[in-house]
Amino acid sequence: MSIEYTGINKETVEGEIKNFLDSCPEDSVFKMVINSKRGNLKIKIKNASKNRLRTLIGKIGRKKANP
Repeated sequence: MSIEYTGINKETVEGEIKNFLDSCPEDSVFKMVINSKRGNLKIKIKNASKNRLRTLIGKIGRKKANP
């Protein structure tokens, strides 16, 4: 999900980031990219345990498909 805000102040940004972090589980892993030249801040949730599990299932599925 992506929400774009334009022409907002610092307090609005602080509130939105706080709401985002409060809505995430405690064991969440994040990726944050700050581009100061363009004024961008990107925060993504990266749940490492789910990614490892999906990778393992994908590898097992490929091994079964290729005898």
